[in-house]
Amino acid sequence: MPLDKSVVSGSNAEALDAVLELFQSEPSSRLTFQQIAAKLEGVHPDLGAAVEQLVEKGLLWPAGDRRYALPSELGISAGTIVIRANGSGFVKTEGERIDIDARNTSGSLDGDLVMARKLESLPGEGRYRGKIETVIKRRRAGLSGIARKKGRKWVIDPVNPVLPREIPLSTISDTDISQGRLVFATLDYSGKKLTAELKKDLGSPTSPRALIDSVVLDHGFHDEFPENLLSMAEELASEPWVLNGREDFRELFTITIDPVDAKDFDDAVSLVIEDGVRTLYVHIADVAHYVAPGSGLDNEARLRGTSVYLPDRVLPMIPQVLSNGACSLKPDEERPTRTVVMKFDRSGERQDFSIVPSVIRSDRRMTYEEALDYLEGNGTEENLRQLFESMGVLSADLDTLRENRGALDLGSSEYRVVFGEDGWPEGFKPVPSDRAHRLIENFMVEANRAVADHCMWSDLPVLFRVHDEPVEISEERLVRQLEMLDISLPGGKVHNPSVLKKILDSLRDSPLYDLAVEYILRSMQKAVYLPSNTGHFGLALRSYLHFTSPIRRYPDLIVHQVLAMQEKGDIPLLDFGPAVVAETSNAAEDNAESAEREADELMAMLFLSRNIGVVFNGVVTGVKDFGVFVRLEGVPVEGLAHRSEILRAGIPFTESGGPYHEGTFLKVEVLAVDPMARKLSLKPVRE
Repeated sequence: MPLDKSVVSGSNAEALDAVLELFQSEPSSRLTFQQIAAKLEGVHPDLGAAVEQLVEKGLLWPAGDRRYALPSELGISAGTIVIRANGSGFVKTEGERIDIDARNTSGSLDGDLVMARKLESLPGEGRYRGKIETVIKRRRAGLSGIARKKGRKWVIDPVNPVLPREIPLSTISDTDISQGRLVFATLDYSGKKLTAELKKDLGSPTSPRALIDSVVLDHGFHDEFPENLLSMAEELASEPWVLNGREDFRELFTITIDPVDAKDFDDAVSLVIEDGVRTLYVHIADVAHYVAPGSGLDNEARLRGTSVYLPDRVLPMIPQVLSNGACSLKPDEERPTRTVVMKFDRSGERQDFSIVPSVIRSDRRMTYEEALDYLEGNGTEENLRQLFESMGVLSADLDTLRENRGALDLGSSEYRVVFGEDGWPEGFKPVPSDRAHRLIENFMVEANRAVADHCMWSDLPVLFRVHDEPVEISEERLVRQLEMLDISLPGGKVHNPSVLKKILDSLRDSPLYDLAVEYILRSMQKAVYLPSNTGHFGLALRSYLHFTSPIRRYPDLIVHQVLAMQEKGDIPLLDFGPAVVAETSNAAEDNAESAEREADELMAMLFLSRNIGVVFNGVVTGVKDFGVFVRLEGVPVEGLAHRSEILRAGIPFTESGGPYHEGTFLKVEVLAVDPMARKLSLKPVRE
């Protein structure tokens, strides 16, 4: 992960640029401060502060003998460190991976931005052993964990198992805290040893709500908005709006389709057929009408980056008076929107499109279950039966075109937690990938790609959703992994996404499907936000962006704001550079996804803690000499069947894993669960 010079700022910005440009023009240079000053003599009086700031941010590095050089010339790279439970870790940079022993982490914690020095090459392309030189940026300001007494003092054992144990915990007095409570504490990095200060008692570590509270705080999220922003949002939500040049689509028959428990509705659709031409209207809530660029609400939305969806709550990107109120496309309520109007021929090819500010009045709020009922030919209302028949045909045509261009369809392997009356997780419900979900996905993809084409042609300062092809080393690993599932990758190459699609189609109803999806996802580069458009490999599209969810994603909101500027004849500009916003948006997305996975895993652990002795179906996901890792069917978690338990079950177990390999089906009994350590112990059941 290279450091962009946009991370440094200040009154000496001119000097920063000058020093960086000097070293970038002479990459191999190793210059003293006097030599830097001589080359830039009389131009920049703030050179001393500039050099110090560049070193502090990792853009320059001491090279010995009071000289400075570009870090890359010294074998030093910037990146985010990933720490394992045993204290070791690794840093991924562009095309490289630097493995870090536990003794060489230099006090860095999981997720910190660090400078890593390569010490020696390891087998495999782009692999090195190294050490952490310094921490450039701390990821976390605090952590949650179990408070306990050690001697006369208190310590905290973090909930996150990759963080160090027994961090000294300062309290005002022993009455502030009780042994074994789940608490939140802020971290102090200033001393020689990491310490923590008690801030909040979250409750019992066996409480589902308290555990999710801990995830929220661990990831730096906030439940509440500042009072001034809530007042601003309420005032904006109550202001009457006028048609003022908007296209009037209130007479169009319009519906929303969302999960049964949805609180905000940011997209609606209409379909009109005339003379064989199908006109699809995708209406998106005009959040930009309420959240102006540079406003306090906009700044807060940029900092949050995304709404976060946890098992028992949603942390919205914008205040609920807007997200669930004025911006939500509720039935029989007039709402300002931005509509993508797309015309399709009989085969489903898009012939024309336009993007217009609009106003709608939704006629019906439908759930996915109701929509599926109509798509399958059921349902009692004739107008809806006709509408869904036509929409179903268009969606099927779009499916065919998507398949013909070789797009990759990974489906869904997500679960929703089902809570019982006592607030305890009592099961997990897979998120469906049925025709109703597919229909909305197809229509939203078409709207997103149309807007992406417009923004690309107009050279607008937006963030594209970019997905690059897999790199060669990842392809080789994928070939080996699929071979363990008795699947061959033709030619050992991912020539296009359709190759992977055929593999997944063959496993669609197999318990191996989720495992194959995981292998494929790991082999592919992650889709990210970038200010430049390089195409989307997975969707097999030349241009793509996110436009259809401005209530919950900041990059979508930016697109709406930029389009609003363009519609007014203004030159679209962003207060912050697109590269900076892309970086913060990607980081926010990663943080939200990590929190969602962590919360789901904790709920799965709590669920299984009440199911000791219960037998589940599973599939082997990893083989080690000490045992096998098993993913349970219907529960989003993996556990370990230790070698000793395998042998105790009367099953011979070799160092190479025999009789198990990745993809082996087996039944396992739940032996023990430790949610705090994220440990699930399993025992194979001999059939």
